Amino acid sequence: MNFVLLLLSIYSEVLKLVNYRFKNTLFIIVIFLSSCVGTQYLEENQNLLYKQKIKGNENISSDKLDDLYVQETNRKLLLLPISPYVAFYEIGKENYNQERTQVALDSLKAEYDRKIAIAKENDNARKANKYQRKFNRKADKLTKKIQEGNLLMRWGEPLAVYDSSAIENTKNQIQLYYESKGYFDADVTVETKLAGLTKKRVIVNYIVEEGHPHIIDTVFFNTGKDTTILNLVEEKRNEILLKERTNYDQAQLSSERERIEILLKNSGYYAFNRQFIEFNVYQSADTNLLSVEILINRPSKDPFHKRYTIDEVNFTTDVNSQVGGRSRQLERYNSVNYYYYQSAYNKKILDQRVFLRPGEYYSLEETFTTQRQLANLDMFRFVNIKYDTAGGEFIANIFTSPLDKYQISNEVGVNVNVTFGLPGPFYNVSLKNRNPFGGIEILELSGRVGFDAVANLSDQTQVTTATEARVNLGLTFPHFLLPFGNQLKSHFGVLNPKTKTGLGYNYTERPEYVRSNFNASYGYSWQNRKQWIYDFTFTDVNLIESKLDSVFEKSLEGQLRFGNQLRRSFQPSFVSSSYINITKNFNNYGTDLQKASFVKFFAEAGGNLLNFDFVAPNVEDSALAYFQFVKAAFDFRHYLPFGRESTLAFRVNVGAAKPYGSLSEGILPYEKYFFAGGSNSIRAWAPRRLGPGSYVAIDSASGNFDYSFEQPGEIIFEASLEARRNIIGVLDGALFIDAGNVWNFSSADKPGSEFKANRFYKQIAIGTGFGLRIDFSFLILRFDIGYKVYDPAREPGSRWTVDEWNLGNRRNYGPALNIGIGYPF
Repeated sequence: MNFVLLLLSIYSEVLKLVNYRFKNTLFIIVIFLSSCVGTQYLEENQNLLYKQKIKGNENISSDKLDDLYVQETNRKLLLLPISPYVAFYEIGKENYNQERTQVALDSLKAEYDRKIAIAKENDNARKANKYQRKFNRKADKLTKKIQEGNLLMRWGEPLAVYDSSAIENTKNQIQLYYESKGYFDADVTVETKLAGLTKKRVIVNYIVEEGHPHIIDTVFFNTGKDTTILNLVEEKRNEILLKERTNYDQAQLSSERERIEILLKNSGYYAFNRQFIEFNVYQSADTNLLSVEILINRPSKDPFHKRYTIDEVNFTTDVNSQVGGRSRQLERYNSVNYYYYQSAYNKKILDQRVFLRPGEYYSLEETFTTQRQLANLDMFRFVNIKYDTAGGEFIANIFTSPLDKYQISNEVGVNVNVTFGLPGPFYNVSLKNRNPFGGIEILELSGRVGFDAVANLSDQTQVTTATEARVNLGLTFPHFLLPFGNQLKSHFGVLNPKTKTGLGYNYTERPEYVRSNFNASYGYSWQNRKQWIYDFTFTDVNLIESKLDSVFEKSLEGQLRFGNQLRRSFQPSFVSSSYINITKNFNNYGTDLQKASFVKFFAEAGGNLLNFDFVAPNVEDSALAYFQFVKAAFDFRHYLPFGRESTLAFRVNVGAAKPYGSLSEGILPYEKYFFAGGSNSIRAWAPRRLGPGSYVAIDSASGNFDYSFEQPGEIIFEASLEARRNIIGVLDGALFIDAGNVWNFSSADKPGSEFKANRFYKQIAIGTGFGLRIDFSFLILRFDIGYKVYDPAREPGSRWTVDEWNLGNRRNYGPALNIGIGYPF
């Protein structure tokens, strides 16, 4: 029976029963619905591996066991028994001729071989290289087509023809996996059955009888007569990965072997490796208790492993540099020998990044730390550390090759305005000067100029042009500019310390206003061994000046009646603050390869100097607007792969900002407020238009909700859950749910905007939708469509809005289109 007809008939009946209140219906037509899960592609004696499942696994999760399948079933479309990827593959296969592609590759090679030979005969090496590059590009495409098939074949997947040997191998894999986890008595059996109208689908069940796990009862070391190694491993016994009274796990044995190897390499044992480590497991009679012996064997030709002490440290700073007729000079500083043609770097600063010293035991960790921290200076093209054991000595040799002193980078591009779809060109330029004063500093001058099509703030339906230009001068020092001694600064060297100073000027010109901002900042950054990154800005000062168009100025005055504080942000202002960012990336969040998380803490205090009695009186009569405030935020993101090519991403973002002091007049600098709605927030609402709380402006003429103006808040809560899955090739799909809002500490002139513990949860807006992402590896172009599910701006009892969804009015309950670059989180 044709699956298309069956599905469409069921769908037709459902439509008759469901009371749709949509004004317009979005009907998506599925291209591939030719038959039941691709079984028409099977040959006479073949069956389809349709479904497989592992049952009886109570102690080991299915996610871990599913990775053991030797043969995979074909991917389905959502939860439907449809495999469009098989259809893509088969259509591509029908139009694929591997021999023809091979002939095309051979012809291409012959053609370019002839061109390259002629170029070489004419002594035109440049032209020959050009032909070679062209050939390589074209040949790579043809080779990929030969190896992987044409584009449709690469997008799709071959039919999962049932293979009994693969099923048997999967059974053995599951059996071995259970044994590796201590379930030595586990038993795995296979059940298969045929399903479907034509009985061509095979359903496979793997039935597991787990039994009882074996428990590690005792762990002990055996180092023979080497008491030095025995003492070292016993000192770190609290770090042992094989814990007593836990299940036996073979993976832990591999991890423990690695831990011991690193421990000994960090304790002077340069030539030691994991092959010297063995495990002997003994089972107590008639019990499931195990004793594990960790045996560290001695070298074949020596009674003990040799422990290496560094005799000398040599640092060559300018490898690959050549100065005719000269030899490198030698300078000794803090027991390290520096070799160079020209003394370009401050040895006191370099010394803070070198953690190898004569007389100390060899350490793999200190070797890597030295290499990493020298690379962090952004002075060297490469950093290599090699050890020389010739002549009975153990010498550490550090080799570095300098980067170019001057580096210039340019970027020309176009921003596309989401609302109007109009292009806005921009140009970025940056000039970097390395080591300008001999202290390993980095001086960087950068600038940007751009033009954007934006909405006119006086009339949201009109398009206008905004010009933005900025220039920044930054100077970064590779240590803390603090009154510390050299010894203490050397201890800080492992933290990759930096002192950052900067001066900047921003200029924005629009028909409504011209705005300039002079900025100065000073701060520190560092990173600890656990990869927490700290960025502390001791002072950030902004002097803001604005010139307003008379019509726009009147518009701002009118907004004050609605409680909108945008007017004050255009006064001449002095905004100063200190803030800190603390972040950590767990397991390389953002790489899409494994379970990972990202966390960020932010805290800021503004107008600190205004708290002093000798400062405040001097600014009260000033024409400038001053601000005192505190602000804090927390952002957590989690990424969880599941299934094949599917991931689940979660984000929660909370924060609060509060003004204080008479000078602030209860108002924050506009840039310090929180906003909700938009491409990286609650996607069913327009950018910065959600909230605060249940407040919404009302258009006096029409009585409808008025989203003309941004809605700042002092408290924010946002949460998003997004399921992502590859659809085909570079095209990914996503389903998402967003929830959140902003609130104020007091309602002011916005009824319902105040945060109250007994009602805030009733004011959390909810939106949902779907998206498409085009993943070019170097760039992800994102299209999301969001619909409002729960709108706190409506009266209680009528806030659920699903029955009002439509395809028309974006300002109410139609689709909100969001275009962005990269993932929303």
